[in-house]
Amino acid sequence: METNETDTTQRRRTFLKTAGGVATVGLAGCTGDDSEADSEGSTDSASGSDSNSEDTDSSVGSSTLSVSIPEAANFDPVQIKGDGSQLVSDHVFSELFTLPQDGVEPVAQLVTGYSVSNGGQTYTFDLREDVTFHNGKQLTATDFVYSWERLAASGNSQEGETILDGGFQIAHETTTQTVDGEEQDVYDSGTLGVEALDESTLEVTLAEPFFDALFWFAYGSLSPVPEGIVGDVDGYDGDVEYSEFSSQTPVGTGPYQVDSVDTGTEVALTTADEYYGEEPGPDRIEMQVVQNSDAIHQRAMNRNVQVFQLPNSRFDPAKVSFEESQNLGQKVGTYGPLDNGDTVNYSTWDDAYTAYFIFDCSRVEKPVRQALNYAVNQENFVEQGFRGVGEPAYHQTPPSVYPGGKEAYDEHARQNFPYGYREAQIGEAQRVMEEAGYSENNRASITLSLYNDRNPDAYSRIADLIRSKAQSVYVDLEIDRAPFGTIIDGAINGNLDMYTLGNGLEYPSGADMLKFGRPYDGNLVRWREDPSDASQQAAEAWETVQSNLGPTDAEEQARSDAFLEMEEAIWEDAIYLTNYHPRGQQYWYDDVDVPIQPSGFHDRVFDRVSFE
Repeated sequence: METNETDTTQRRRTFLKTAGGVATVGLAGCTGDDSEADSEGSTDSASGSDSNSEDTDSSVGSSTLSVSIPEAANFDPVQIKGDGSQLVSDHVFSELFTLPQDGVEPVAQLVTGYSVSNGGQTYTFDLREDVTFHNGKQLTATDFVYSWERLAASGNSQEGETILDGGFQIAHETTTQTVDGEEQDVYDSGTLGVEALDESTLEVTLAEPFFDALFWFAYGSLSPVPEGIVGDVDGYDGDVEYSEFSSQTPVGTGPYQVDSVDTGTEVALTTADEYYGEEPGPDRIEMQVVQNSDAIHQRAMNRNVQVFQLPNSRFDPAKVSFEESQNLGQKVGTYGPLDNGDTVNYSTWDDAYTAYFIFDCSRVEKPVRQALNYAVNQENFVEQGFRGVGEPAYHQTPPSVYPGGKEAYDEHARQNFPYGYREAQIGEAQRVMEEAGYSENNRASITLSLYNDRNPDAYSRIADLIRSKAQSVYVDLEIDRAPFGTIIDGAINGNLDMYTLGNGLEYPSGADMLKFGRPYDGNLVRWREDPSDASQQAAEAWETVQSNLGPTDAEEQARSDAFLEMEEAIWEDAIYLTNYHPRGQQYWYDDVDVPIQPSGFHDRVFDRVSFE
């Protein structure tokens, strides 16, 4: 889902790490359950573990990992998944392309080669002939035709817009149907531009050329499943019941296959018998469902886990010592001492995410929005709210995909951010408010709505900071707390002044974030209801982006220039109060060798973990 639009369906990366909540995974060489809830310091127990339990079972072999996951419900590639289900799927399924450890340019995975024709609209893929599904069936081009038809047409699909809407679209036809009393254009089943030329040749025709098409061919919802495995599209009765396939025995081509599922408790994976790629390190991964924030810390201290994450409430930035930086902005070093006296390995990476506060422009006037931007220092959000884990946000586009990278991001913000780069400007905030007629005796009043189920402690600290600054610039700020779903409902219905939100990018381009930074029907900012020169600038810049979605250098430059125009238009009208860019974190003891997670775009997979 695009977090700024009125459709409340969740997309794969969006909301999974909403506003700094990091998916929790703990790895062990012996069976254990470890989890960190999004809420700091939570002590609620859940399936699979009690926070006071200690697992000292040493019967599990040294090549078995135990992974704590927050849930495990549906593993179907066409379903939107929570963190735990996604982790299972990332190990079970694979795609035409994947992202390498050292970059975000896709590389071949299920193909031996490909060609592009028809002005960039037609892709012809030569499939590997040594790939088999976990049920023993050889992968063929017809499996993709079937799988992507499921993605587009199945009643079980929640990810159809991946290929039917947006800049990346596979060519297809639509029909007009009445949906919920309104006429809408819907996908006409069987018209998708995907054809099996022979068993090992797949041809895909896009609606228009798209500069990042290969990245989408590496996207998880486009993973192939065996033709006819379930009967949820025309022409197929199904080999198994959908519930069995989706939650008990998903069948893919990835390095691991499902050995067993105990719903709500554990998913066990074993290495696939005829996997085409490099032999995985762990021969078994046991994913235990745990929803307890204390257990992860206790097990880490007991060394029942070898790879883990600390709850935010336990993190101390003074214990971090970085020793190197890698090419995608990863930082690697040590953390310690822990409570048990050990110092462990530590890494962080760019999560390709921006957390921010949204203003409803129809409810909060521009001078108030600008004054609150002047009054705060984003560095304080990171240091006081998130204990130094993350980077201050000045643009909507995360640094890793900003045109020119992090250096250009910082330079543009330093020279052009109008509200004070790494500083608050209380005097400017007061000036803007006074020019609009506000004073100590004529104050503005707005309500800030916060999550109470996602990093509530961090956001409470940030909200208190904003409120104290607002008080000094003639703004009375009331703080309201509600579950994430309630906030979204209130935003959709136009009942909120200012509220927390964020977005994790689905592909490495500013377009995936800035599609929200323009006036359009359904935009929660409601910029269209408060038109201005800046909103017009943003609308025209977005049209430039949409007119230059091809792969040429000239089109890339046109997009980059338009992105900057949109960022500056967003600044001018202060439709957001930017917060921070989260960073993922991971800790591990010396008895395992753990590859550094490259970025938030890369799947979290543990096939390359080895045991010392």
